[in-house]
Amino acid sequence: MNEETLINMWNAKRKSIAHSQIVSVIMIATVVALVVTGQFATASDDIKIMALAAVGTTGILSLISQLAIIREANMIVKDLAKAKTNTGKIIAASGSYLQLTQVVMVLFGIGLFALIVGAIW
Repeated sequence: MNEETLINMWNAKRKSIAHSQIVSVIMIATVVALVVTGQFATASDDIKIMALAAVGTTGILSLISQLAIIREANMIVKDLAKAKTNTGKIIAASGSYLQLTQVVMVLFGIGLFALIVGAIW
């Protein structure tokens, strides 16, 4: 595969990561709006559990998609190891950022879910 194709694939992966977050962001925003307006204050435990299950399921599916995209982006980084253009070289040097992104995504996901659990209950 040539360098230009790999760079285009890299850009597509970056866009895919952003797009894969949309559903979970909408779900989280909806639950936060319900928390802020006090909708969970009088809700039954069943409703609270259902809301947490919806947020958790959406978040986990989004995270799995993002981690798969990052795994694929890691392969692009490896393929660009011998890049000739500056853009290719910069992307090839991004492997450590991809690793950091994976760790941060998981930690933030767990932390955010814990905060939502606390806010609902």
